[in-house]
Amino acid sequence: MNAVDPKNRMNELTSREWLQFQKSWFVLENSPLPDFIRFFTKSNYENGHSGHVGVYPTELIERNQKELPEDRSYIAISNIDSKQAADYVYIDLTDINSRDKLFGAKTQIDGLITWCRKNLGEQKYITIAAQNIHGENGSQPIAWEITKWFSEFFVQKDEKIGCRAYSEEEQAEKQNGWAPRNTVTYFLHFRKEKELPRQLTFELPWPEEKTKSTLPKSTKANDFTENWYIHRPPRREKGVLLHPAKFPEDLVERYIQNFTSRGEWVLDPMAGTGSSLLAAANCGRHAAGIELNPEFVEIAKARFAANAQIALVTGDAVEAKSYTEFPMLDYAITSPPYWDMLRMRGAETQQKRKAAGLQRWYSEDPNDAGNIADYLEFIKLLAKIYHHVALKLKPGGYFTIIVKNVKKKGVIYPLAWDIVAALKEDYIYCGEQFWCQDDQRLSPFGYRYAWVSNTFHHYCLTFRRKG
Repeated sequence: MNAVDPKNRMNELTSREWLQFQKSWFVLENSPLPDFIRFFTKSNYENGHSGHVGVYPTELIERNQKELPEDRSYIAISNIDSKQAADYVYIDLTDINSRDKLFGAKTQIDGLITWCRKNLGEQKYITIAAQNIHGENGSQPIAWEITKWFSEFFVQKDEKIGCRAYSEEEQAEKQNGWAPRNTVTYFLHFRKEKELPRQLTFELPWPEEKTKSTLPKSTKANDFTENWYIHRPPRREKGVLLHPAKFPEDLVERYIQNFTSRGEWVLDPMAGTGSSLLAAANCGRHAAGIELNPEFVEIAKARFAANAQIALVTGDAVEAKSYTEFPMLDYAITSPPYWDMLRMRGAETQQKRKAAGLQRWYSEDPNDAGNIADYLEFIKLLAKIYHHVALKLKPGGYFTIIVKNVKKKGVIYPLAWDIVAALKEDYIYCGEQFWCQDDQRLSPFGYRYAWVSNTFHHYCLTFRRKG
């Protein structure tokens, strides 16, 4: 067992214990409250006091009494006027499972925010447990809205997701539309700072009240409803190594088989080296693709040769003319650049690609979305592209976007959430699935000073074209 690091300012964990906590997802079997307390507090601070932990709702203290560290002091947050100093706060809001309940609890949540503002120490953390709820009428982004409220006063530092098993008893009947299961809990981490680097300003879509749908029925798309899953991609082919962010064909095939039938048309408006197009052809579908970089187009065409099922255009997906030769489409799937993160210096994978003489970003083209430094302009560009996709999708057709939230210079940019907000005019948001990775090496980001996860979960956002 490694000795406790005396320079560790956050907790009394060994470096190995710290490292294991760094993964951004975990299997949720028991309450994670004891583990969070051990990570975000100490049993003994420099002035001699033990870690003071604020907990809401108060019954969590009694419910987890046997597992909670005995060398901490616990504060039941029931009186927002109390003046008990806290080193860490844990708030469980997972009982909020609808929009009505959320906005009905707004005053209560404002009280919790006030309590944390008054009683939480500077540079100390808050963890909020919350869920998004998915149903046939659309997804209710409860956890994201709560994050928005807290971001007015605290800095969002990171997120972990807790992934629980799904029992057969929970299996819902076939619905009129596709929806993922509700088996993921968000654990959202905030820190109290003197200054806020940015606040969340998105306007999230909420499902309309249930009415008779004008969209065509879609009962076939109910076989792949996992809220989370582990996927280990096979090794990449030599030719496609040139692409710095390829996503795996076998993962794409899973979505294509779920949302389409043989002979239907699938689009990827950012086709790269043709992975999604090849996946569609492997599934017996017709594939349409657009790619800005001519070098990637040549690699893609070499991969599928003269396959008559695939139509690939060299062009800019933000321009309407790039779509003209395609018929109306049944489904679309894509993975956009994760902003300009490939151009960030210091990334380990980028250093390895540089040493191997491989391309580290998509292109030098100023029209390339991966070269846009301004975050809001980047979101606007994606929205324009996905608007053109909507115009090509048949009413009721599905669209899946695979993406990550990103961290840049210590600031969270919730790329997945911002995309959902930006597309609310053209699409019904059906919900997120999480592609979880367990074959990546952990790195000790923020060790001794701050919680910075290794982001090993991707958002797989699925939308349905409005009528």
